[in-house]
Amino acid sequence: MLNEELIKQIFFQSDRPRKDALLADEVDIVQFAENVIAVARLEIAKQEHARCVAMVRDMNRVVGDTLENYPPR
Repeated sequence: MLNEELIKQIFFQSDRPRKDALLADEVDIVQFAENVIAVARLEIAKQEHARCVAMVRDMNRVVGDTLENYPPR
């Protein structure tokens, strides 16, 4: 988990201009970062689960099929 101080440091390092920048006022950067982390954690867990299922299925189809029925947490 990123702590508030690290989130702020990342934010203050994010000032390089971009042609297609999306700028927002009145955004709580800590809340935004925590939301990004929560979504990223779930997506990473889903991808890792799919990768594990594929690897296990290559070794043992029945075990791989069973593992697929147990979603990531």
